[in-house]
Amino acid sequence: MTIPTKAELKAALKNSRPTLLVTGGGTGGHVFAGISIAEAWKSKFPDGKVLFVGSKGGIEEKLVPRAGISLKLVHLGSLKGVSFKKRMKTALQIPLALFKAFWIIVRAKPQAVVGVGGYASGPVVLIARFLSPFFSTRVAILEQNAVPGFTNRILAHFVHLVFCAFTGIDKRFPESRTVITGNPVRKEMIPLPPAQRVPFNIFIFGGSQGALGINSLVLEALPFLEDIKSELVWVHQTGERDFERVSNGYLEASFTGQIEKFIYGMKEAYQKASLVICRAGSSTLAEIAAVGRAAILVPFPQASDNHQEMNARLFVEQNASILMLQQSAEGEDLAREIRRLIGSPHELTRMENQVRGFYRPHAAEDIVSALIWPLDHR
Repeated sequence: MTIPTKAELKAALKNSRPTLLVTGGGTGGHVFAGISIAEAWKSKFPDGKVLFVGSKGGIEEKLVPRAGISLKLVHLGSLKGVSFKKRMKTALQIPLALFKAFWIIVRAKPQAVVGVGGYASGPVVLIARFLSPFFSTRVAILEQNAVPGFTNRILAHFVHLVFCAFTGIDKRFPESRTVITGNPVRKEMIPLPPAQRVPFNIFIFGGSQGALGINSLVLEALPFLEDIKSELVWVHQTGERDFERVSNGYLEASFTGQIEKFIYGMKEAYQKASLVICRAGSSTLAEIAAVGRAAILVPFPQASDNHQEMNARLFVEQNASILMLQQSAEGEDLAREIRRLIGSPHELTRMENQVRGFYRPHAAEDIVSALIWPLDHR
């Protein structure tokens, strides 16, 4: 599928109903992609409406309202990688989630619905597709990772469109309904000037899940950097649950830094960063590509289908990042890599240049353009 031209879009929008429903969540990666698409929709339709449907208890409860987007919630757990008891609980929640999704769709009458991943997107996308003939709704999903997620593997059989973040993953979906757009990032994530090298600023964050392992790896590395600690500046997002342990860990090692539970000003943190140490979720990778920062990627080992490692290897194959596996890496290994990079500014510059090759600046706009393009023109 190809993205329509501006002239074609103008003709298609004459009698459009500018309402978008974004659904999904559970992780920051899903939510940030959804927010980016919502921002692109609002940019195209200043008077349009956007509604986000997520899961009760997910990070979307915090991030979506902060972005000025209306939020509705469904109660739905996971079916994969959880205990039998939790699977049974989720199975019992599905009928109610479908019923609630039905009324959300009927009341919103959206022109377009896009699922950005996460279990909440399942019932909403299915009901939206069932009701699409009544409201002329275009229904789509976004696959952000190098390995299709469980929910998206099912939904791909029903939706009108599948958007893919990476080249290659599109082969797993019907060709006639699939388009490679790249992964949307928040509008403030734009190419930044080259990073400073002195002092050497290290920015660490573990994402909305799995911060514990990456936090531990960094704390274990600190004693091996004792002799150069005056050259280093640390900015560390710990996550809510691990804040006290990490803060105490820095104090015990006699290191100082900016230690935060959650950092909302991500652009400023990226701007100062000489090196990023982070997970390999698709939104994280899209952001470091957008801002152009060298990174040590530590994939979350419990990610479904090991998709974070698969994501990371796409970047490593292009010499755009460094891969370090949590299962085998130790603090001394991380400290050694930090020392090596401090002494190799040319390698940092090379990674910054290479990672920018993954940046797709118009991903969100391309998704919106495809969503509003009439089905009979595809």
